[in-house]
Amino acid sequence: MPLQLSLQQIGQVQRQLELPENPSAEELLVLQKYLAVEKKRVLSEKETGGYGKQNFYQEKKELYGKKLIIFKHKQKKSGGWYMRLYLQKERKYKIISLRTTDDSVAVERALEKWRFLQNHMDVGGDVFESPTQETIDDYMKHLDSLVETEQMKKHTIQAKRTSIKKLRLYLGSYLKPSEIPSLVLDDYVMWRRTKNWDKKKHKNNPKPPSDLTINKELCDFKGYFDWMKKKKKFGGEIEYPFLKVDWNKSIEKNPSFADEDWRAIVMYLRTWVKKETNSRGEKRKVFFYRTIFAEFMKVLANSGMRIHECMKLRWSDIELRKKIEISQNSGRERERIISHIEIAPDTKTGRRLVICPAGIYFKRIRELYREKEGKAPKRDDFIFRNIGTIHSRANLYVGMPLSAEFFRKLWYELIEDIEYDKDITFDSAYTLQSCRAFYINKRLEMGVPPAIVAELVGHSIKTMERYYKNIRLKQLEPELVEVRRKKLEEEDFQTFDLD
Repeated sequence: MPLQLSLQQIGQVQRQLELPENPSAEELLVLQKYLAVEKKRVLSEKETGGYGKQNFYQEKKELYGKKLIIFKHKQKKSGGWYMRLYLQKERKYKIISLRTTDDSVAVERALEKWRFLQNHMDVGGDVFESPTQETIDDYMKHLDSLVETEQMKKHTIQAKRTSIKKLRLYLGSYLKPSEIPSLVLDDYVMWRRTKNWDKKKHKNNPKPPSDLTINKELCDFKGYFDWMKKKKKFGGEIEYPFLKVDWNKSIEKNPSFADEDWRAIVMYLRTWVKKETNSRGEKRKVFFYRTIFAEFMKVLANSGMRIHECMKLRWSDIELRKKIEISQNSGRERERIISHIEIAPDTKTGRRLVICPAGIYFKRIRELYREKEGKAPKRDDFIFRNIGTIHSRANLYVGMPLSAEFFRKLWYELIEDIEYDKDITFDSAYTLQSCRAFYINKRLEMGVPPAIVAELVGHSIKTMERYYKNIRLKQLEPELVEVRRKKLEEEDFQTFDLD
């Protein structure tokens, strides 16, 4: 409520302060200026806590004269020590809680923080810093700007953002960047594989992150801290516990299918797309996308494309070319379809041309959409397109490409069903990415030069050697090669482009 004074009270105040009863305009102006200055002083004392007052400190020790002291706050019941550093340049006090009630520990921590702040200021750092979580938000915006200005590809930035989300959780206890110690990441590997890894939530991927994955995340963390230094938000030195990678083990993350396992999967797909229940006895509602998924797998295995590259394809990105082949055994003509695929520029490796024998599967996919919708897909339509269903909320995304997560879900369902129905348990932990590895392995085994394979799949030669150095080109007899190729063709893996 506003303060209301009677005339008698106003008279008492005037007499006490010796104010004129009828002030002139000039006197009123002087009073107004005085009140403004006094108001500013009072507010300043509230913001700083009134550190200059004698009754503010319960206990005080000077370490470097009055420029650096440690003290106990009289109004704090915890009895903890604080440090107060006067910054000449900013003409402000920096107050930091030392989080201890022990005198000797407080002195040690104060000196350690004082040295850190001095180094931080020497490199131009801002002592009155933003909260750690706020700096992470700013870095995320910086990453987005790299995509907008085409300095990095969207897929690359998405991977970095995933890593930084881990860092956000890990640094949760450090309120400000200056609190982050140089050895903060020493326990990251243990944390990432225990507290940050729940086997129950990764039923189909039970192994914790590999050495390669953790090294990649550490590289992304380094990008964040380097950006912080550049922006003068952090002056410390972070040590990164990079792991020594055993490349032979890292190959097994997305292992190539063995020929017999690929055959078992392809054969089972032909009945699986029509099954009305899954391995848990639950009734299925949608069959169309399972049929699309079956052809999607064959496209991956016959083109070597990455999953996200395939998701972005539109019908205008591919050109199907017919090739007539005469069978050596029967003498009959056989139609083959070569596909020329233009990979989208905003993918991991950018625009590139893929020439592969996956044309027959693209043709089947076009016919499946034509039958389902009653019209042929348009050139600008996504090849793996969401057309909506009556059973889900996915109708919000009609016309958009199906997601990689949706196809991975179907992949896990396929593996569960084949293990249940056919009593088949694969020795290797196959993933959808195994289709790409299968393509690479088969091309190398059949004598295609590694440089050509690398160009087709968007790898560097160095990467090819690193990830696939366990592949030994087999010196097979021509007759045996022909037998092998015939079996693969029966299993929806095309080899005619190798002639």
